[in-house]
Parts: sequence; structure tokens; C-alpha cells
Amino acid sequence: MHDYYREKGVPDNVELITSGVENLPFEDGQLDAAFSTMTYHEFTSGDAIQELSRVLVSGSRIVIADWSADGEGESGPPLKERFTAEEAATALRKGGFDIQYESTRPETFVIVGFRT
Repeated sequence: MHDYYREKGVPDNVELITSGVENLPFEDGQLDAAFSTMTYHEFTSGDAIQELSRVLVSGSRIVIADWSADGEGESGPPLKERFTAEEAATALRKGGFDIQYESTRPETFVIVGFRT
């Protein structure tokens, strides 16, 4: 993906970083927002969510869109690897996020929250 975005053009204020979610290379409260598109099912764990909470400024936004376990599995990962929006929202709440928006579509869900 880094090569793709380098070819497409990376804005001056964007730095491409490769890292696991459980050990992000940022200081406490360094980031203003976090966005995850179709990857929550790959990294979900209490440690990963706590790490996201650690690096986000209090009041900052987190947005997660992923494949839903409520779907039929026609696209995306197998159903057994997916989570429902409710499961993801519960995990985020436990990790220190206030969920402001939650929506489920036939194969996907979206959650918007703020770090408390």
C-alpha cells in the first residue's frame, strides 16, 4: 500500500509508517484521529485497542469500517473471522472510547467514537 500511495502522491503532512497495532511507534496522545478500513477483524484485541487509546489525544475521533459478522460472507474474510458492530463497539467502550455512531449494512459496519 505504501508503494501505491507514493505513486498516487502523499501529502506533505502525511508520513507512511508500517507497524503492528499492538506496539505503535507514537508518543502518548500524539495522534488526532485513527481510521481503520476493513482491517478491524485483523487486529482486534484488548491490547490493540488500548494501544490506539494510548496514542490518541483525549477527545480525538476513531472511525472503523469493517466486514460484519451479520453478513453472508459473499465478499471479504470468512464469517468466523468477523465481528458484529455491537461486539466492536463494546470492545471500544472497554478500551476508553465513547461510541457516537454505529451502523450496520448487509456486509459491513461503521463505528465512530471519541477517546474519553
